[in-house]
Amino acid sequence: METQVLIVGAGPVGQMAALLLARQGVQSIIVDRRETRLTAPKAHAVNSRTLEICEAVGVSAEKIRSTGAPADEAGWVRFASTLTGTHFGHLPYERQQDDVKDLTPFPLSNIAQPDFEELLEAELRRCSQVTLLRGTECLSVTETGDGVTASVTSTETEAEKISCRYVIAADGANSPIRSALGINLDGPEGLQHNMMIHFEADLRPLVADRPGILYFLFEPEAQGALIAYDHGKTWVLMHGFDPSTASPDSFDDATCRGLVEKAVGASLPDLKIKNVGPWTMCAQVAERYRAGRIFLAGDAAHRFPPTGGLGLNTGIGDAQNIAWKIAAVENGWAGDALLDSYETERRPVAQINTEQSLENAGKIFELFGALYGPDPEKTRERFDALCKDPATFPELAPAIEVQRPHFDSLNLQLGYRYVSEAVLNAQPVDKAAPIDISRYEPSTQSGAILPHQWLKQSEEEKSLLSLIPMDRFTLLAGPDGGAWAELISTFPAPIALLVDGLDYEAGTDWSDFTGLPDQGALLIRPDRHIAHRYSATCSAEQLSHDLASLLSHTEKELLHGSRA
Repeated sequence: METQVLIVGAGPVGQMAALLLARQGVQSIIVDRRETRLTAPKAHAVNSRTLEICEAVGVSAEKIRSTGAPADEAGWVRFASTLTGTHFGHLPYERQQDDVKDLTPFPLSNIAQPDFEELLEAELRRCSQVTLLRGTECLSVTETGDGVTASVTSTETEAEKISCRYVIAADGANSPIRSALGINLDGPEGLQHNMMIHFEADLRPLVADRPGILYFLFEPEAQGALIAYDHGKTWVLMHGFDPSTASPDSFDDATCRGLVEKAVGASLPDLKIKNVGPWTMCAQVAERYRAGRIFLAGDAAHRFPPTGGLGLNTGIGDAQNIAWKIAAVENGWAGDALLDSYETERRPVAQINTEQSLENAGKIFELFGALYGPDPEKTRERFDALCKDPATFPELAPAIEVQRPHFDSLNLQLGYRYVSEAVLNAQPVDKAAPIDISRYEPSTQSGAILPHQWLKQSEEEKSLLSLIPMDRFTLLAGPDGGAWAELISTFPAPIALLVDGLDYEAGTDWSDFTGLPDQGALLIRPDRHIAHRYSATCSAEQLSHDLASLLSHTEKELLHGSRA
């Protein structure tokens, strides 16, 4: 078999990478050793940036939203003794209501990962450029100079070879490809040991007056977090345990049923235990994202604590970044060195998200640690007193309030900015400066994500983001930017042009939106990050020089579209 890109792993990151490549005319084969998708619900938060990317590849953000939990059920995080017991406090879970639509067209959605993957796969199977091979394991990958040869095997065939130009390893947190490449992980592991208990039960009547997506429960014998994927059916209890005193094998059906009923605080005759498995909390980032023609993405590149819902979403950002760059090289308008910027841009994002997830986890640990102690009897006494009168523990309310940024992270989702050779004149990021993860201020600085604004095109209201094609650069010009049209008409490299007032009616004044004169323009990359700012129309020679610099090409190669 032969293809342009081999993707190892058919999770959301692998599937999204294939969709993004297909939309840019690049063929791929996805292999996954599993015959079917995992049934455990796993991740649930699909954030605004991920939804913007989904919409761009044809996976409807509205469909994702309607398939997942409704915002009125999933809009809260609650802290309680048990699900039905004493309620200690609550916080809003992200900005899921329409009032956030001035900043993003798509508020965060809550959808179980298998359901999200099903929507991605449905779109994937409509793509002629993508071949999905389930039940097929990648045994090895070997570079061959101008490509990679992978050895794969399946239950139906003996080992066979796949020849490709590049490999995207989206093969999970324990990535065999990462291990084979000798790429180490930076950061701590073994932070906490947890048992994931996936169960089915209709708990809707029990939470009618306290809806939520996350319930942090303090019952000493069943402490942990309940995740409500679907109040009427699908739940997960994350329960911490000490592997030195409890074996994972000890969590049999009866034990798990007992833990769930204690956590809920009620007998559940119809309870069904679906999946049980241990997992260990880590906060690690791969030391390298690239090894020649092989790239790590998603959990293969970073392993976060789940506190923050950042793992899946960071992985989707990885897929978007590497896909447009591979496509640019394969389509002949970028040089190989552009691919180095994948690590330069995405690894710092993963580091920030790892640190934030770790900080979130630490605050949760402190909250539980304030109540629990080494003496089980004293812990029970404190817990019982707290349940009778929360005022006996005045530290609890401020300890809950300090969790608020954990569940309000719009700036983390949309406010990051790239600094690399694939961005011109980007200002360095002050890594020592504290980040307000909640307060997102739209920016048109070089390296930033192009901000959303509502506009009209042919009398239809839509987001500016929806006008940006993913298979080329775009010049977004001001109302006096007509001169850019003449320049673009004779320019051989693929560039789209959108002029304010001509191609669309902006909802915001151009100079207020960009800080540029009316004859200026923003150069937008295929991933909707701002590559450069122009205060006035430039010459064809200058534009050619700028693009060649951004794309790691010589100007001659850029203009003739030759492959690096």
